[in-house]
Amino acid sequence: MFHKLIGEADRIKKLFGWFGAIILLLIIPIKIFRFLQISYISKLLIGIAPSLLGPAGLLFLILSGHSKYFNRSIIQSAILVSLLALGLEFAQLFPRPGFFKYIHYTFDWLDVISSLISVIIAYLVAKILTR
Repeated sequence: MFHKLIGEADRIKKLFGWFGAIILLLIIPIKIFRFLQISYISKLLIGIAPSLLGPAGLLFLILSGHSKYFNRSIIQSAILVSLLALGLEFAQLFPRPGFFKYIHYTFDWLDVISSLISVIIAYLVAKILTR
């Protein structure tokens, strides 16, 4: 019975790793669509997609790890990812030094809300899968 539970936990961690990697890789075509300004895709969806995908992908990657530093509960990991995501969103309000001033970033409350929604949905999926 104990070996069965260990195997199941490893399978779930691998699944979280795949979820995280796939979700984070989906940001690449979204950024390409944004850069090329492809008009048939909603600008709102393209605008908030990285904020929806990034935190969820990071949460799944953290949950997939076997490191002692990331050996946290799902809620602790979700709080950590929320703080990181919100920190990155609010960091866009600061003046950027050096060559960063040429990179166009804009703060948007929709991105903040999207980041939180992303973490909540990823948390719920992780909680359901680990039951």
